[in-house]
Amino acid sequence: MVGVPRSSGCRRCVKRRVKCDERVPGCAKCETYGQPCPGYDKGFKFITGKPYRSKRKQPALHVEATPGQQLSSSALSNTSSSSPNIGSDSSDSGLIFFSREEPSSLISADLNVLQSINALVDDFTLPAPATQNHRASHWFSLLPSIYGFNQTLDATIKSFVAHHFGKSLRNEEMIVYARSSYGEALSRLRKALTNPSECLSTHIFCAVVLLCTYELFTDTENPESWMQHAKGLGQLIKVRGPDRYRNEIDITLLKNSRGLVVMHSMFSGEACFLASEDWHQMMRQQYTTSLPRDLHDIIEEFFAFFTYTPSIVHKLYHLKDMDVSTPEAFQVISAALEETLMLQSRTDAWYKQYTKIAPVPAEALSERNDPLFPVILTYSDMIFATIYCGYYACMVIVHEALRIFCYPGPHEAMVVYFRDQICRSVEYCSAGLLGPYRMGFSLRVAMEVADPITRTWLIARLGELSKTYAAAKPENHTTKLL
Repeated sequence: MVGVPRSSGCRRCVKRRVKCDERVPGCAKCETYGQPCPGYDKGFKFITGKPYRSKRKQPALHVEATPGQQLSSSALSNTSSSSPNIGSDSSDSGLIFFSREEPSSLISADLNVLQSINALVDDFTLPAPATQNHRASHWFSLLPSIYGFNQTLDATIKSFVAHHFGKSLRNEEMIVYARSSYGEALSRLRKALTNPSECLSTHIFCAVVLLCTYELFTDTENPESWMQHAKGLGQLIKVRGPDRYRNEIDITLLKNSRGLVVMHSMFSGEACFLASEDWHQMMRQQYTTSLPRDLHDIIEEFFAFFTYTPSIVHKLYHLKDMDVSTPEAFQVISAALEETLMLQSRTDAWYKQYTKIAPVPAEALSERNDPLFPVILTYSDMIFATIYCGYYACMVIVHEALRIFCYPGPHEAMVVYFRDQICRSVEYCSAGLLGPYRMGFSLRVAMEVADPITRTWLIARLGELSKTYAAAKPENHTTKLL
């Protein structure tokens, strides 16, 4: 049914759920957001009513829900020519809609996509309390505010939403629809990247980030597909340049996806362009209110250290094919040792400050009765846990490098200690749909230095995580870096 919306704010502020200043002719919030204000005339809004299916131009493909599940969805006709233009009605576009409690009215395709996005955000936030801030789930919550303005992004959103609910409901037709929308999104992206007025836009940046995320979660037969998207993501971020990340969406997307850029650099052997003071300074300055200021600043400091790790790994890998007695090898070892000691010193100082903000993990008995790690680590906040695990991974790289360089100290024991800290954190940190995403880098590093028993344990856990996060497949962790 339809009703008159109660909020007097502009349409974008209402959609973003922020207080509108109601300035005429356009509000200041939209101006700050970097988007034109759509105005205050909202007409009608759709609300849940009696089950009703609107007439479609083409016969709808019915999607069955498995017993016990509530589903009101339809995989409609090919969306290649029906994605909405900016500000247009996309009632003929394909949709997947998942209802939490009871079937809802199928009145508007766009309405159902937006409702599905909200349901997806809820799923990706679990199991953390609503009071905790999470950058990864936060950027998903921004999608409703930019849906319907760009055909490439719309197709990407539909593919990601359909895949998520197709997997969770074990509904093959929804997954097929997701692949179809994914193909449309790629086709539109290729065209958009050749359009000077569109290629560097926020919408295209968001689409590229979401497509890369789609590859990480999709059950793909090509383990390198996420690398290809991560490479393209890095190229786009670099071409856009540091000065383009000034609004909430751009900076949130950058800070959410930059870890993939660093991981691509590490695995590909390419230099990490984010390891420059220009990028570090820009990301320090771009503060978002989703985090306390002191936590934001110390996370940015750690990320700067994180961008230096690919360079160390590349030098270690390069040494494998060198005669260490040559002058060239000596120069590589000297440069790598200097970098590693510098990173160790700065990270040690950072850790002392971080523990003043983020409580150190507590020990608890494993709820899984894990035979190898019966005592696990638990954290007071998932963000704290993610940064701690990133720190453990960096320390594994640092001490493994110092061990290889025969630098004095108990580096072999420290490698084992920090590796086990990662493993003991898995039970807590891998919870929820984003758990494997948060642990991706740390688990990859732990696998690099695992003994046979720990490696068997990691393979088993990765196999479990890969059921929802395809990138966690054990076969994706076979390449040796260290």
